[in-house]
Amino acid sequence: MDFLRDSAAFVFDMDGLLLDTERLANTALHAAAADLNLKLPEDTFLEMIGRRGQDIHHRLAVRVGSDSLAKDLLTRSEAHYETYLARGVPVKNGVAELLVWMTERNLPCAVATSTRTAKAERKLAAAGLRQYFQAVIGGDQVEHGKPAPDVYLRAAAAMHVAPEYCAVFEDSEPGLQSARAAGAQAVWVPDLAPVTAAVQALVTRVDSLHVVLVFLQTKKI
Repeated sequence: MDFLRDSAAFVFDMDGLLLDTERLANTALHAAAADLNLKLPEDTFLEMIGRRGQDIHHRLAVRVGSDSLAKDLLTRSEAHYETYLARGVPVKNGVAELLVWMTERNLPCAVATSTRTAKAERKLAAAGLRQYFQAVIGGDQVEHGKPAPDVYLRAAAAMHVAPEYCAVFEDSEPGLQSARAAGAQAVWVPDLAPVTAAVQALVTRVDSLHVVLVFLQTKKI
């Protein structure tokens, strides 16, 4: 991970990376399906991870064979999800410590997420993390969602740093592909989403953001 030592800025995905919310979203989707007496395959949620709302809608419609049913499922799922979030937004291991450390050293940080910006801002604030980021770039701010490079190009521009000098932390294959397409250094922090061997070969893997913190502290950035 020596490239982290030379990175001028750091960009983070949000759900499944900073926030331990993908499990909540998965539970919410299956609760919504139960409301409609619909049985979804267990892997249905996995192909949605890292993608924007409209892309999720399209994929779910293909799965269930109906655009209107997919819309109903997503509306109900969102309601369940918001109920879960109201109990507290869970933060991943090592996140707060890493962000504090970076802030103390004036290292620019941004969030680049497929989630709508307003919702992302709200979740980050509820988790106590919003103050650590110079910018929050949501999927509604770009023309093309992940795996296109748009969201990471915009995040780099918001920090006035060329993408090749940004280290990007991601948990999903679409996100890693997006970071790579933008020309950034991509770091995979596994969560729920599977990542193909072909993509794994192109990125750096770490087990948690705590590992990143320990590495940076050792390198005395």
